[in-house]
Amino acid sequence: MTEVAEPRWIGKSRAMFETMLGEVPEAMRPVFRQKLMSVIMQKANSGDVTDAHVNAVVQEIVPEPFKSTILKKFKELGDFDINIIDEIIRKRGTTQDGLMSILHDIQDEIGYLPIEALRAVSSKCNIPLSTVYNIVTFYKTFKLKKPGQHTIKICNGTACALKDKAGIRTEVENRFKHSLAVDIEKTLCLGCCDCAPAIEIDGVVYTGDNVRTKIETLL
Repeated sequence: MTEVAEPRWIGKSRAMFETMLGEVPEAMRPVFRQKLMSVIMQKANSGDVTDAHVNAVVQEIVPEPFKSTILKKFKELGDFDINIIDEIIRKRGTTQDGLMSILHDIQDEIGYLPIEALRAVSSKCNIPLSTVYNIVTFYKTFKLKKPGQHTIKICNGTACALKDKAGIRTEVENRFKHSLAVDIEKTLCLGCCDCAPAIEIDGVVYTGDNVRTKIETLL
């Protein structure tokens, strides 16, 4: 099969294409990539590919239940420029030896590792998605969830546990455990045992009533 030239992607069309391709078994993706690319280029009259073009292809040629699954995933796409991934892979190469560097670079640029980004890396580097996902979930430094606007680190050290008579650590954790805007992390000693219990909020350590005062500003 003649390889189809890469089009110019507009908006989220590239991320949508990779999401659609992600529903195809890994072994068949190289063939389907070319077939689907050809159909989309026809839909776009060999011009720029937009979100509408990819959506139309899914609506017209993808059978159920895959169609509903893909359309649902389209609604969940993150707000990031997938062209960033092209630039990183161009710099790092497509070998599996460079995979860790690619993933770190993507996270540095986007702030986390969206599943659409992992699918794109898998397709472009010809590395099974399962391999990419296993690496991302094995190393705690990688984040699959979009970071919240604020980060709270709760000290799990012995001093903080013993001196937290007012239960402020539990209070903070319960208050934000369902919040999408605040990330809660439990960490080792923050090195502030003399003023325990200590809680770090957006890089600054607070203690006692100062914690309560600060968290009021996060709501």
